[in-house]
Amino acid sequence: MKLAYVIPSCGVSGGIAVVCQHANRLLKRGHEVYLLDQSGVCRIDWFPGQRVPILRIDHGVSGLDAIIATGWSTSFVVAELPARHKFYFVQSDETRFHPSDSEWCHITRLSYLLNFQYLTEAKWIQKWLCDEFGHAAGLVPNGVDPNLFHPSEPIAKRENRPRVLLEGAIGLPFKGMEQAFAAVSGLDVDVWCISSFGKPPRSWKVDRFFESVPISEMKRLYSSCDVLLKLSRVEGFPGPPLEMMACGGACVVGWARGYDEYIVPDYNALVVDPLDIAGARAAVKRLIEDKELRARLIRNGQETAAAWRWEPSIDKLESYLLATVRAEIPRNESVNGREADRSIAFFYRRLRDEALSRSQAPPTPLEPAEHMVRLLLKNSWFKKCSSIAYHAVRILRRCYRRLYAVQLGRNG
Repeated sequence: MKLAYVIPSCGVSGGIAVVCQHANRLLKRGHEVYLLDQSGVCRIDWFPGQRVPILRIDHGVSGLDAIIATGWSTSFVVAELPARHKFYFVQSDETRFHPSDSEWCHITRLSYLLNFQYLTEAKWIQKWLCDEFGHAAGLVPNGVDPNLFHPSEPIAKRENRPRVLLEGAIGLPFKGMEQAFAAVSGLDVDVWCISSFGKPPRSWKVDRFFESVPISEMKRLYSSCDVLLKLSRVEGFPGPPLEMMACGGACVVGWARGYDEYIVPDYNALVVDPLDIAGARAAVKRLIEDKELRARLIRNGQETAAAWRWEPSIDKLESYLLATVRAEIPRNESVNGREADRSIAFFYRRLRDEALSRSQAPPTPLEPAEHMVRLLLKNSWFKKCSSIAYHAVRILRRCYRRLYAVQLGRNG
């Protein structure tokens, strides 16, 4: 097969990591695979073993058997790109990323009306797509790569005090990081924090902060901490608790749709209301004080993580894609459906361009630097200044090389 995944950015994120697992494992099986990047960065150096070619979205790839959207903003792009078959890999109900009843919430909901074949990573999303939109989505569960996540040498040895890890994008309120910091406030623990988007304010208690950590280093962070506290309220198939289990740590999680894919309360994790700060604090304290409970959760968590592997899921993905390409699965589109998709994509593009002209970009999961570059590239004044600066640097570099060559000649 010749296929391409469309991604919103190349920044560090769990969703992009899942796509990299799909794409690289399909590439290894002999398929021709591409990543088409909306941000223009075209570089993913934080994911180990990334071998799939990354192209700008406007570069295009001809003769595709399948093109796969990976999020709401990418789905409208896929609607306008040529391919024999179009898929939408849904990783969450992304309407929840936006304020309820906002224009972006409604636009996101329109993405689930597109006439594509649907894939997802979690049973609850599969049921939701069927109940709300009538889609029979293929299920491709996430996994844990034992080469990336296992007990490892810690970054720093544990001191006398327990160490609690908080993980999540601080800049996204629904990730619950404000509540997590409030929960550990007042506890006699070291607090480590990982965020791919946003930094903790000075008023938040944090002993060490890590930003945009490469996946290859995550096992050492997990292995450095006793407890992971994650109070995210919006997830699809949450990865960090499963990764922490694989690395031999204990977890306290806030209940959200998707956690029950693998979490069993009081068996492999403690589960609390994500908005119950006192309850989360009590759960962390309980794990710290009750060593027998912590050991039991760790043991059961490692068994849980061992049951989730990538290769069986990639078997399902490959079979589903091949069955569709070979027409064993009916195509979920018609001539009218394709025209409707184009109309939806047209109005999305109009709304997006209008927002960009007001410097109010739609809330896509871009890293702040990538977001700024995209805004600047739409500014003609910035383009002219960039061009002048580029040519000036080239001239200065040429002059420097000539002077250096003359100096070498004199010394010679």
